[in-house]
Amino acid sequence: MDKHYHPVVCQRLSAIFEGREWDILIPYLTTLSNSHFRTAGYLIGERCLPAVGADDFWAVAQRLILWDAKAFTVTVGKAASARFKSGSLSLDDAGFLHLMSALQDDSHVIDREKLLRLWLPSATKPETMEQLFNHLGVLTPRRRVDFLLQYDNLCAAFVLLRTLRFEEHDRDYLTGVCRQLIRRAATQSSATSSGGSLSFNLASLLRTYFDLPDLRGTFSLHLEPYELTSIDTDFDVFRRAVTKV
Repeated sequence: MDKHYHPVVCQRLSAIFEGREWDILIPYLTTLSNSHFRTAGYLIGERCLPAVGADDFWAVAQRLILWDAKAFTVTVGKAASARFKSGSLSLDDAGFLHLMSALQDDSHVIDREKLLRLWLPSATKPETMEQLFNHLGVLTPRRRVDFLLQYDNLCAAFVLLRTLRFEEHDRDYLTGVCRQLIRRAATQSSATSSGGSLSFNLASLLRTYFDLPDLRGTFSLHLEPYELTSIDTDFDVFRRAVTKV
């Protein structure tokens, strides 16, 4: 039988979710064998959580993560990510805020970082990405940079620029970040003929913005001083500048 499906487990979970009987969800899960428990986790993430309202989603999410974070943090995170993208969940949901409050103590650092890695790619607005950092307790600029360098998209690039403003006094650090972007661009370019342009253009933009003369290389992106106006506050201005041919 497919490890991702079991008719009895599916039927029981469906009944619990349809009846919103959250008090019996965890007691039921504790009765399952290891294999059926894994099946239940898959069914919860792929079938049950996508089908409930926002309030119920977060109520279940909080119960599951606080009960067994190792088993359910990623399950909940993936389900929430899909729903953030579809607009059926929001960072303004009361249940989301309750969950974030419940995860603030030091015992949940790893769980918060797992959720952050899953949710950052779903952010299509810079302010959403910055909200996620705030809610999930990643507050220092350099720690945020560590996360942002893992994502190669315009939203992450803009937030990276805004975050690096807090490190503008440390030119060696800024130059190091740009070199990481250049290495990433080179790796992407070797993998695909069209890859790496955003990373390389971002490095060029940062070189000009922070005036980093030690960052050497041949850059195709050239910006005039007037093009830097509002570039760190207006996402549209930034997007036009960093994608300029």
